[in-house]
Amino acid sequence: MTKHARSVFSVDVTGLEAGQDQPAYMRICDRLRSAITSGALAPNARLPSSRTLAKDLGVARNTVDWALGQLVADGYIVRRRGAGTFVVPQLPERDAPPLAPPRAMKSKPRGAPLRLSERAEALRSYPGNYQPENTAPFKPSLPPGDLFPRKVWNRLLSREAGRAGNEYWGYGASNGLPELREAIAEHAAAMRATRCSPDQIIVVTSTQQAVELAGKVLADPGDRAWAEMPGYQPVQHCLRAAGLRIVHVPVDEQGLDVNAGRLLEPQARIAYVTPAHQYPLGYEMSLERRKALLDWAGEQEAYVLEDDYDGDYRYEGRPIASLQGMDPNGRVIYIGSFNKILFPGLRIAYAIVPEALVGAFIDAKHVADGHTALLTQGVLAAFIRDGHLARHIRKTRTIYDERRRAFLEEAKILDDFLDFGPARGGMHVTATFKNDRTLRLDDRAVAAECARSGIEVHPLSKYGATGRGGLVFGFAVASRAAARSGLRIVRRAIVSIGGLDS
Repeated sequence: MTKHARSVFSVDVTGLEAGQDQPAYMRICDRLRSAITSGALAPNARLPSSRTLAKDLGVARNTVDWALGQLVADGYIVRRRGAGTFVVPQLPERDAPPLAPPRAMKSKPRGAPLRLSERAEALRSYPGNYQPENTAPFKPSLPPGDLFPRKVWNRLLSREAGRAGNEYWGYGASNGLPELREAIAEHAAAMRATRCSPDQIIVVTSTQQAVELAGKVLADPGDRAWAEMPGYQPVQHCLRAAGLRIVHVPVDEQGLDVNAGRLLEPQARIAYVTPAHQYPLGYEMSLERRKALLDWAGEQEAYVLEDDYDGDYRYEGRPIASLQGMDPNGRVIYIGSFNKILFPGLRIAYAIVPEALVGAFIDAKHVADGHTALLTQGVLAAFIRDGHLARHIRKTRTIYDERRRAFLEEAKILDDFLDFGPARGGMHVTATFKNDRTLRLDDRAVAAECARSGIEVHPLSKYGATGRGGLVFGFAVASRAAARSGLRIVRRAIVSIGGLDS
């Protein structure tokens, strides 16, 4: 039987049984909100007590309290201790009240705890970006935007967007545009000695997407994956998102310690490595360790994810051959990215996968997001084909090398506190606190102190390092003058946090 309000209340609350697929508190909330926005309940009007409303409507008092709590949170009513509940003097959205949740959803009152999946809880330990990242020195692995040939890119963008046909304007192949895959295959073969056909290229948005796809294709939930320690944290979370359990394998001056990995978890399904320039320590994986890793993968029928994130930048010695080019058994997935070579907003990377896995990776990419943006792929293909990528790499390699040398010279003011690691390639260098006065210095506190002065450095502990702390410096974005002034700020921060003599 329909209930009618018997209190001195000018709202028609009949028909609450309608919409039984919604919780009762939501039906009450909707009715009161409609009355407020329509003017049936005037500004400052007093509502009956929750006890009276519950009795009149034939529902539990908690149900009314939830409804009123939702309206308070939405800004339609206020509760005044000892006085009662009133409509607000000025409505938040008189003409456009908030939409109710879809009827099929069983919503909870605002403030009620939300149930997140175990996967989501794990991912929250590495939060996303909620605002654009700054470019202050010394942010690691960030290409300087002023060196990118924007005029060339914009000209190619205009040209490709004006092409006849619908190649860029509909749905595309999940593995990427054929012309881009061809360009990538040639580029990777020339620069990193990879061996593949264009059919083995999967165009993705980022290294992280490539790793997550690999985790889903190559392993089942609960399987183990080796990851470098310290190492690049985002990809570890991608593997966790795919349901894998991370096994932290230590890194030394020869790279990933394969023997340690065998002892920790010999039957892991995946090993994620950065062999050309270990992130963040900067070591190169020795030839002996490379062979050992490939032998392990062959024995265990496991796979190696080779992240070659900055392999195009080598300043001393001969280029390091890719693991993929050394692999005789098809156990390596090579991952490269244009986001660090060109600009982070590009969102184009790629994976070179063994022929037997191509179909599975294409299916996984299709499920993930269909395909990477087609017009951007077309522009990048033209950028590579017309020789602009090769020219950009040659130009930036020279400039980064100059900045690397300048940074290392200016960084001598930190010799009392820091030991700098190798800087033969890439766009960053890592320094660890010395064993004497700064051994137990909190690197996160030092980084925070630097940030207060507008200088961004990353604490080594951010990458999972334990024991001695340190700092990770990106040198590619810093001119000599910027490096000099920034390093002085870093020195002051170390002295301040450590209570040291300057």
